[in-house]
Amino acid sequence: MGPSIIKVDVLMAYVLIKESHILSLFLKQPLDDDDDIYNMVLFNDGFSRVYVFEACNGGVKQGVIDEQSTSVNVENNHFSSPSSSSQGVNDDNTIQRHEVASRCIEFEAIPPVSSTLGKAISGSGQIFTNADEFRNALYLTSLAGRFNYKFKRNSIKHMTACCTAGGCPWKITARGVGATTIVRVHTFENKHNHSAQEESSSVPALRPNKVALVIDDMIRANPDYLPRQICEDFERQHGVKLTYNQAWKCKEKAKERIFGLPHNSYKLLPWLCKQLMETNSGTIAEWTSSDKGNFMQLFIAHGFSVHGFLMGCRPIISINSSNLSGPHKGALFSALAYDADDDMFPLAYAIVSSENYYNWFWFLQRLKQLVGEMAVVIIAGRHHAIIRSVAEVFGVENHAYCYRQLKEDFSHQLMMGREGKDNALKLLDAVAYSRLEIGYNSAMENLRRFDANLAKWVEDNDPEHWAMSKFPKKRWDKMNTNIFGSFSAWVKEEQHHTIFSFIEKHMDMLASLLVERKTTMQSWERSIGPKAEDKLLLNIAKSEAFSDGKAKISVDLRQHTCTCLAWQMSGIPCEHACAMIQKMNQDVYEFVDDWYHLFKQEMVYSGTLRPLEFQNLPTVHSDGNVHDPNGYVHVSLDPPVTKRCLGRPRRQQIKPNLENR
Repeated sequence: MGPSIIKVDVLMAYVLIKESHILSLFLKQPLDDDDDIYNMVLFNDGFSRVYVFEACNGGVKQGVIDEQSTSVNVENNHFSSPSSSSQGVNDDNTIQRHEVASRCIEFEAIPPVSSTLGKAISGSGQIFTNADEFRNALYLTSLAGRFNYKFKRNSIKHMTACCTAGGCPWKITARGVGATTIVRVHTFENKHNHSAQEESSSVPALRPNKVALVIDDMIRANPDYLPRQICEDFERQHGVKLTYNQAWKCKEKAKERIFGLPHNSYKLLPWLCKQLMETNSGTIAEWTSSDKGNFMQLFIAHGFSVHGFLMGCRPIISINSSNLSGPHKGALFSALAYDADDDMFPLAYAIVSSENYYNWFWFLQRLKQLVGEMAVVIIAGRHHAIIRSVAEVFGVENHAYCYRQLKEDFSHQLMMGREGKDNALKLLDAVAYSRLEIGYNSAMENLRRFDANLAKWVEDNDPEHWAMSKFPKKRWDKMNTNIFGSFSAWVKEEQHHTIFSFIEKHMDMLASLLVERKTTMQSWERSIGPKAEDKLLLNIAKSEAFSDGKAKISVDLRQHTCTCLAWQMSGIPCEHACAMIQKMNQDVYEFVDDWYHLFKQEMVYSGTLRPLEFQNLPTVHSDGNVHDPNGYVHVSLDPPVTKRCLGRPRRQQIKPNLENR
């Protein structure tokens, strides 16, 4: 049954929405001007069929929105007045359809997805590179128009398709051009004539391989686009219901089309490593494989990063690992340094199968070759593989435990209420951040009085590797690997890509970081970095309490030392030193360590990073070998042998319990 027509004195728009194959009246709105049409489109989010009618004395007239002007053309139809007919519509219940998406641009509204898909086929004479491209465009057109079609003829050289609705004139014919694979649209009758019943029951056929074409742009913009969201958006935009499994397969097909086949990226890896080293001198790109030729490990340190670290970064490196969620999973090992403004400076990374002693030892060996004879402090977690490998490569005395992770382990020992936990954590902070031995002993005594078992746990967990008063090396007050929070956000999207795309994207982001930091340096107001200046200004403010000179503190301006040890540990004059420097009428900024000065920042980012050239990118042939355009066969790798864990894969990193505190 067609829609009922209500007699009114003004122009009305009836928007019909298809839900569960039932045609229902959704909106009745006066259309006095362009603003009314604009509001109507926004109200329905652009995903609807609009039927415009005008009530008149002699009957009912039907109109459609004109694409070329803002007016509404009204044409006579065989509709009868409700007073003269109980049905209210003509006998064949035929309604002329017309899209309103083209009007969205005129009103500066965002067109729906279906409006862009509807332009996949523009008309007769359009050229397609091959028959598959034409078939894809045909399917996208059916989704945009929400109709189904069938092929009357379907070959490489001749294709004819028509709408499945009875009596509908929509038809398209495409033919091959000569002996080539090119296909040209011969005839295109782009006009539908559906009854209301056919309109409500018309649902485009579901072809998963072609549905993936629709979500390509969304996957490019958001690799975390969930299958559940795909199902919801697809039904809302195209009226097609997808199952979760179908949506997941569509997403995987789209990722393969965007980022390439996962196994091919491993085959091209040796060629890519060679290109990295030839394009930028000083770059280290090493890989290993099993006896059967399967990928095992990859280590990359760009020449720009190596040069910047050796020229201007402090001898302290934070290392950490994260899980990759690409096609073959694996683990990402990262090594980060600190520039003159305490921002992260990516030094090197490795992609391995999993986090174990063998892989950590291999990664740290390459890192040791990179830093040479420089005595470096390593800040890392307490994973047994890390503890063992750092001790063997850099020395046990150079391993500073990440205090945040240790504090998380400590919190697991607290079997008490919230207030008791907070008090225990504060006592642990006092133990960790005490710079003097006397302060450490006092804090331990307080913790022992609070809970003797907790004090014993602290003594048994190597305080010489994390407590400030116990650690023998200078680490510039770096207690945690929190810098990896910035790095994780930096590579969040790239972790879902293939290994080839990850390397390429990481290099692009490193180049962007270089440009950004060079631009930021120009805004430095003083000779030291903004973050170091903030700490210095805070110490200057605290120094006013020592202006009377009664404090029993010894400061040596020549040696840059203070008996509180804060100056030696951080490299920034403490409040006692600031009071003495100001009393001597000297510039406090001149006593900040060189590591924080502008000239060091300029040295860190003085290198260059040239982009890769892919003009001679080899291809993977059907025989599995990698050939370049000149016919040379390159060394190739097979994907790693992975074993999927039981259960549903985790998509997000488990956050520590103390992160929100």
